[in-house]
Amino acid sequence: MGDMGIIDLGAGKEVRITHTPELALKFEPEDLSGLAKWAVELINNKQDIPGFRSQSVNKIIIGNEEPEYIEVDQSNSSFRYGNYLVKIRKKLDLTNRSIRVLSALSKSRFENTPKYFGHVELEVFDKSVEFITVYEFIENSTDGWTWAPQKLVSKDLYWVNQLGQICAEMHRDLKPIAIDENINYLEVSENLINDLANDYKKPENYDFQDYPDPDEVFELWQELSNRYFTKLKQKKDRLSFSNKNNQMTHGDFHVGQILKVKENYLIIDFDGSPVLQAETKNGGAPVESDVAHFLTSIALAARVGERVNKLGYGQLNEVVKSAQDAFLLSYQDQARSLGLSPLDLGLVEYLSLRQYLFEIIYAQKYLPRWIYAPVISLQQELG
Repeated sequence: MGDMGIIDLGAGKEVRITHTPELALKFEPEDLSGLAKWAVELINNKQDIPGFRSQSVNKIIIGNEEPEYIEVDQSNSSFRYGNYLVKIRKKLDLTNRSIRVLSALSKSRFENTPKYFGHVELEVFDKSVEFITVYEFIENSTDGWTWAPQKLVSKDLYWVNQLGQICAEMHRDLKPIAIDENINYLEVSENLINDLANDYKKPENYDFQDYPDPDEVFELWQELSNRYFTKLKQKKDRLSFSNKNNQMTHGDFHVGQILKVKENYLIIDFDGSPVLQAETKNGGAPVESDVAHFLTSIALAARVGERVNKLGYGQLNEVVKSAQDAFLLSYQDQARSLGLSPLDLGLVEYLSLRQYLFEIIYAQKYLPRWIYAPVISLQQELG
């Protein structure tokens, strides 16, 4: 366990920041609310103190409110503080990927992400690393794994046209961000295939109520895997991939990263893939990787819609195909108007098919009940 610094919260209260070798931060739960208030004050004062630096983009106006803990995601401790969302990292990212992306999007006035107000950095290993970040709090938003399945079930596809355009605009605004050009995206990401467990069993006493049994789904995957890997290899063999067009991308672009606010859509979570190695996060990737991931996620959202609404799996296949075609066409039209390079559609096809495997690996590592969505989608795709 390493020490990083001590924070004076006032009134005789101090917080000692410690971390594990994996850079997971250790706090006492009762200290987190005080940390949120401390960070906002530091950002507003544009103040640096030993061990910590602040970056302010917009003034944060707080009345008599107190920070209120909310469950947002597993990688941060999050608080609503007045009209703001304060995220305290549970684990440091030495690449600072998220904050570099947010800063670039803020400077370019990209409108389809929650407004960023500033952040506090913690000094570790002679680097300043994102620690606490403040965004606007989005009232009455709906997460993508809720609204997208609903829209697919109701056959409402207007949203895919909007998101195709927004995705192209995001890629335009991310392009100026410097990347590590020594990282070979396809080579590095292909190594993830080695993480696939071939003798998987769900954890003992695992609760999968209202989901297909993960063990039975894994048996289905084993039946499909030979055909899947054959088809994947065929698509890869036809590729002529070059890293020269790599740039900063979202890195984990799926429907779950899109908040719906009335009729508007906001993109969140720029930390990159949860299954790729942290050292790859500052490397570039082809924009096709974001496009492909989103296309795959449309199929996954359909499986969610079928499960929640007790429809037969595969019943939404035609809607999925229409939604995927519409998103792709909308992206290409907007990219052309913005002067972006044309998509390599062969690469999109390959990466979209490969994404199913990454989803299976994610389920094995973190969320066993999720395995039904990629495996059943693959079953539908392979026929």
